[in-house]
Amino acid sequence: MKGKKLVKKQEVANDKLMSGIATQEITSDFVLEIYERAKKSRGKKKKELIAIAEKLSKHVGKWLVE
Repeated sequence: MKGKKLVKKQEVANDKLMSGIATQEITSDFVLEIYERAKKSRGKKKKELIAIAEKLSKHVGKWLVE
């Protein structure tokens, strides 16, 4: 790359950003899948799954990162 200055990650991103692997796109179908699983569950697990589905529903179109 003659004549081009390389930009390092540290120069662009702050220290709080981390790298990861995108594993799942958050879609409405994905959120519904979790909600359906919650309907079949009971007790604490049901509450956890509903909370997860609610939180993910606010981020449709983004990606889950591992």
